[in-house]
Amino acid sequence: MTTAHMRPEPIVTGEPDLDAVVATLTASFAQDPIIEWAIPTDTPERSRYLDSFFAIVTEDILDRGGMVATSSDYDAVVVWTTPTDAVPTVDESAVLLDRLESATGPTGHRVRVLMELLDEHHPTDLPPHCHVMFAAVRAHSRGTGARAAVTGALRELRLADGVGVYAEASSERSLRLWERLGLSRVGSEIVLPDGGPKLFPLFAAP
Repeated sequence: MTTAHMRPEPIVTGEPDLDAVVATLTASFAQDPIIEWAIPTDTPERSRYLDSFFAIVTEDILDRGGMVATSSDYDAVVVWTTPTDAVPTVDESAVLLDRLESATGPTGHRVRVLMELLDEHHPTDLPPHCHVMFAAVRAHSRGTGARAAVTGALRELRLADGVGVYAEASSERSLRLWERLGLSRVGSEIVLPDGGPKLFPLFAAP
């Protein structure tokens, strides 16, 4: 196999460059319909609140034992929990929600509602699985090695013995991508309040 046809291997770590991860998530999700609902585009200082949201959630996942896969330049990232992660207590979950609400300013209530809905709708009858919280590729890197690194990481997750993969697609476009990667719809759609957009839960069996 020639170098031109080799796919770059993702870097999988529990200690990524958090600032680099957050920068890619903020850039990639700025126009995502779910994030636009939670932190509307006309919000003053919106980029600061986006950074805070992605930093706090990613840091919490890593602190509990989660992982990040990235391309070498962090132009593509995947953030997920694992079946062996420490499960937060009710009090710990409340502290996280309070912290998110405080850190996202005037959009804090919407952010809290989003996170509560994700938790409420997470299926309880699935076998052990990784939960992919975020998967993002910067616009200028789509279709390049960065995207290959992300899809490679997702395929590796599916190969883990006895471990499934769960995710929520935040748009019709991302739904089609997840389905191409082998995940199927599971459960009901998660509809955000006030005529908001939908999330589409998906799962791939072990």
